[in-house]
Amino acid sequence: MSDVSTHLQQATHNEAFFSGINLDVYSDWAVTVLFYTALHYVDAYLAKVGHLDPGSHDVRDSLIGRYAPTRQVWREYRRLKSFSRSARYYGSRFSPGDVRRLDLTALNAIKTRMLPLLR
Repeated sequence: MSDVSTHLQQATHNEAFFSGINLDVYSDWAVTVLFYTALHYVDAYLAKVGHLDPGSHDVRDSLIGRYAPTRQVWREYRRLKSFSRSARYYGSRFSPGDVRRLDLTALNAIKTRMLPLLR
């Protein structure tokens, strides 16, 4: 089971990787990295409040609905998950602008909501 600090370290690691991705070439990987960064912020919160380690996307989705802070970011989380799924399973590509907007809106909303609760 991962703890809060492990999830935060992975989120930071993912963000560092994201910052070096060429969005013109690897937008599919970029949105996937954004999604997994968000996942680690959510998992850090779940680890803190309930010592929970979801283990699967379905379990995590269910747990997100259990807590008010994660419910408040569900729309953004689901959006990142959807973009990532499209990239991973259907070969979707996105414009660099779309990827940057996902980073600045969806991921930033999740970070802004989760980080203060993890201190």
